Amino acid sequence: MKSKIYQEVLDETPEDIKIFVRLYSELVIKINHLLREKNYTQAKLAERLGKSPSEIHKWLSGEHNFTLRSLAKLSAELGAPLLEVPKSQSKEIYYKFPTVINVHSACRKGEQAKGNYSQIDWAKSSSKGKSYANVG
Repeated sequence: MKSKIYQEVLDETPEDIKIFVRLYSELVIKINHLLREKNYTQAKLAERLGKSPSEIHKWLSGEHNFTLRSLAKLSAELGAPLLEVPKSQSKEIYYKFPTVINVHSACRKGEQAKGNYSQIDWAKSSSKGKSYANVG
């Protein structure tokens, strides 16, 4: 049974902090599980990644805020995904953004035609394999 003080602190904790703690905990548990599967120590992982053992210790003790790059390196070394983002089920998501982007199309004689098209135009034309987008 949770104490009253614990429940008060939990109730006052912002939702983003709760989510962060949950995700970080799950991530560290998964990394430690993969380390055991591969018979890796933190020192061996540090050596394989070109990091110091103290840095790996920080990663696995909650003293480090993972970057996507560090998660990618860990995933590659451990041979398993650590972070998964669900893929969109449809290209319809692109139609919701009215951003204007610059599209360069290759013309017959190697010339480049430039034009501003809405994201909808780009998504429709790129799905037919006719345009290349250069965002920027």
